[in-house]
Amino acid sequence: MDTIKILTLSIIQGITELLPVSSSGHVLVIGRLLNLDISNHTAFLSTLHLGTTLAIIVFFREELFENFFTKSKLTFFLKLLLASLPVAMIGFLFEDYIAQFYYGNLTIAILLIVVGTLFIIAENINFKTVNLKPKEVPLRKMILIGIGQTLALIPGTSRSGITTLSGMMCGLSKYSALKFGFILGIPILLGSSLYEIIKSYIETPDNSITTTSLSIVKMLPAIAMTFLVGYFALYVIERFQKKKWLTIFGIYRLTVGLLILIFTI
Repeated sequence: MDTIKILTLSIIQGITELLPVSSSGHVLVIGRLLNLDISNHTAFLSTLHLGTTLAIIVFFREELFENFFTKSKLTFFLKLLLASLPVAMIGFLFEDYIAQFYYGNLTIAILLIVVGTLFIIAENINFKTVNLKPKEVPLRKMILIGIGQTLALIPGTSRSGITTLSGMMCGLSKYSALKFGFILGIPILLGSSLYEIIKSYIETPDNSITTTSLSIVKMLPAIAMTFLVGYFALYVIERFQKKKWLTIFGIYRLTVGLLILIFTI
């Protein structure tokens, strides 16, 4: 792949992974515009996810590593793993099926529009919500949000978007749900990246760890770019004070979805 095109996709991934607009949808569609159809390159997509995942870990380091060797912190991590099981199982069992049938522009456009509409509706419903720190979210609600996260396997949905909606339906405020969604995504994003690296090694013709390592090294600039852009995006999101920010992103999703529909049809 062309280095400039890869870095372009890295920047797009870094921004859109953390905003509720669907990173995979944007990367797939823009990749095709750049004559890079990466729908069959799940290892590439997972490698880009690695950069933004590292950005999330560094940004929320206090939440994750404060009082690290305590029973409460261990319990919190176990809860996160349990809540991540639904998306891990669905992703593992139906990875090829999803890639084959749901990576097209039409699916991406429809889901951008549908979820964007849900954003606008949800923000205008008076949910009874509370502000909770990620560690304060009850296990039952974690699992329900984790089940909602499975929809993000289909490009166009948005993991941060669907976990925010699921969190609001479970009684969390928008900001609490968004923040929890970032942290909930760590296990599955790290796990999928590691899985794709191992899978790449196994599928290498000569099972050469050297060949696989070289491929990873070639992606280091892309990982670094997604990390830097992702960290900056988190910094901006934390200071985003618009009351109707879900509606703003909903309108954006509707606009982009309609444009993709027009050019696809």
